[in-house]
Amino acid sequence: MKTTKIISAISLVLVLTANLLFAGNISNPGSTIKQKLITYDVKVKFAPNFPGVNAHYLVAIVDENGSRVVPAQPFHPGVWSYTFKEAGTFKGTRIAVMVPYPANQAGWSIPRSVLKGMFYGGATYRFVLTPEAGENVRGGDE
Repeated sequence: MKTTKIISAISLVLVLTANLLFAGNISNPGSTIKQKLITYDVKVKFAPNFPGVNAHYLVAIVDENGSRVVPAQPFHPGVWSYTFKEAGTFKGTRIAVMVPYPANQAGWSIPRSVLKGMFYGGATYRFVLTPEAGENVRGGDE
């Protein structure tokens, strides 16, 4: 009986010592756990006569209130795909918009692309923006 108690005590000490030694590795900043990112892939369909060369636009992802979710990216003529990343998983609405800079009255309407539902980290969600010729319409101010 005495031997069992001694072996149990030694085992308990070893378990506690091992936990203390290896617990430091879990909180080590070099071993951080990466959070999965939601990827938004925004495609701008090519439109003939689109004044993108002379006009300045921003491509952005906003929520249902119109607040930017991630930083906007400037539109570059000839670049028809833009990628945005957001951390987390959530249920809600995301809207891809392409808007002219405030001083630019391009006369082109760019309808928004809307997705609603559950957005999962690690997944990619695609939006398509199609510029359309219009008269004195600012894109994204709907």
